Amino acid sequence: MIVDRLRVVGSPLTNKVMAGELSRLAVRALGRRPPEPRKAGTGTLVYPFDPGLAMVACSYLRTATRAVWDLYASSATRLEPLYDDLVADVAADARCWLRDGDAISVATGNVAEFAAGERQVVGTVKNAILDGAARRGLRVTVDPDRPDVHVVARLDDDGSMVVGADLGGGSLSQRGWRRAAGAAPLREHVAAVLVMLGRFDPRRDVLLDPMCGSGTIAIEAALMARGAPRLPHGLPPGLDLEPLADTRRDDYLFGDADPLIIGADRDLDALIAAKDNAARAAMTGHVVWQRGDVTQLDPDDIAALAADRGKTADHGLILSNPPYGERLDDADLRLFYGALGDVCHGFRGWRGGFLVVNEEFERAFGGRPTIKKPLSNGNLRGYFFGYEF
Repeated sequence: MIVDRLRVVGSPLTNKVMAGELSRLAVRALGRRPPEPRKAGTGTLVYPFDPGLAMVACSYLRTATRAVWDLYASSATRLEPLYDDLVADVAADARCWLRDGDAISVATGNVAEFAAGERQVVGTVKNAILDGAARRGLRVTVDPDRPDVHVVARLDDDGSMVVGADLGGGSLSQRGWRRAAGAAPLREHVAAVLVMLGRFDPRRDVLLDPMCGSGTIAIEAALMARGAPRLPHGLPPGLDLEPLADTRRDDYLFGDADPLIIGADRDLDALIAAKDNAARAAMTGHVVWQRGDVTQLDPDDIAALAADRGKTADHGLILSNPPYGERLDDADLRLFYGALGDVCHGFRGWRGGFLVVNEEFERAFGGRPTIKKPLSNGNLRGYFFGYEF
């Protein structure tokens, strides 16, 4: 069956965050809100396909990992009927997402429940697209390394096999600015999720990451505040760019934003890496880097720093990914979390947001969180804790 949908994929339990960010971006870029999406699981949104919204998703959306143009869906449960369905659909498809001479690659996601192995699914989808295109008179080849179109096949939540074009050409989490990641890197899209969960408002908030490491949270917050483009590797040729004729993909959607973001760490090497990453992200002028121990943070020092930038620190957000305990025993970790809580509760009128894997955090930090949301960083399962101080 030929379908026409935009699929936005992210980490589990981030549907609401992704929908909120995409709506904000679409209003700015397109002057309209997207329709209410269908939620396919806890980490996938499905919209009616719209070229403008697709461009916004793959160029500006930072909380997602993939943006896919769903092209075909099959209820087949075996390889042979899957092949037959796809060949017929590709042959009958009048859309020009493939051109004569294009090369494709095929990947899968979430196909473990299908009655065939991943490599068999890849081979079947690949052959079906080549043969279906040939019936239309198109010569299409396979090039896993440098394809013109990245094809992805995955099982939908209703059990159907959905085949589409990956609009970002791969993971949207790979921004290209992070050269040094540190010992325990936070994935870029997860950092963006934290910024959304923390409700960072660059018009009134100072954002402080007191354990910034290589700067992922601070830099992503600056990029989001400015609406910085995350350029895709290459869009399928059939994607109509006309809806964004007045918004070039190298534009900042919120170019007038002037956020104050502070990244602090006691590790000098980490700060050097963070500064280098910020330069690669073209965010040098929007993030201030400070060397210091988180347990020695002083609200007055932060207020003075803000005053030097012509801003006040009456409102702010402390947002961080604290240590999980790899280099501390349990007793030292509890003491550290307690000291962190003492410092943060001294920032009156501020909010706090922390992604933590270690279960000792909540009790040791003190106070009652306003938000406790399951959230993972890769294979590490944890929670996002939100506080008001």
